[in-house]
Amino acid sequence: MLKLKTFVFNAFGENTYVVYDETKQCIIIDPGCSSSVESEQLFSFIDSKGLKPLMVINTHGHIDHIMGNAAVKKHYGIKVAAHADVRSDFLHAKRQAAIFGLPFADDCELPDVELIEDEVIKVGESTLEVIATPGHAKGSISLYAELEGWVFTGDALFCRSIGRTDFEGGSFEELRGSIRGKLFHLPDDTTVLPGHGEETTIGDEQRYNMFLG
Repeated sequence: MLKLKTFVFNAFGENTYVVYDETKQCIIIDPGCSSSVESEQLFSFIDSKGLKPLMVINTHGHIDHIMGNAAVKKHYGIKVAAHADVRSDFLHAKRQAAIFGLPFADDCELPDVELIEDEVIKVGESTLEVIATPGHAKGSISLYAELEGWVFTGDALFCRSIGRTDFEGGSFEELRGSIRGKLFHLPDDTTVLPGHGEETTIGDEQRYNMFLG
């Protein structure tokens, strides 16, 4: 069974997740570290647990979710994985950082590994399944841990809300279709672990999310 550690990083309160199991293998989801202090918080946890990072996975390419990629990649010598369609956001990341007044390393590279829908990623004895959930951004994905009953939704689905769709590559209808057509097919008791804010469940969002009625 996977275990989970959540960090809240950068000015946008972005959720960075570390998932790991008894084999000590781990994956870092959306490292949003915006300073050396935040990077050290992440590294200290991983190292104190004796974890062995396998890769970084980005749920999408917006700056607040990828700004720690370069530091994590350099520190652990691992690859960055994301859907192929995030490439345009990665290439525009420095400009995006400047708009929001965020620090950004020039060496943030394009994904090393391109993920596809239904791909299964092994983490020790557990798995994460890639679900394509575009609409907030091009190439947005969610990651479903069936055994644990978790889904990491990035900025697609939040507690009582959804991701904004006014950025380049966003589409309200596409996002609504991703959520209703894919995420809402998961079991009602699946825990939603979003890119910002508190966790919720698929069932609660079906009942109470005013954006998806």
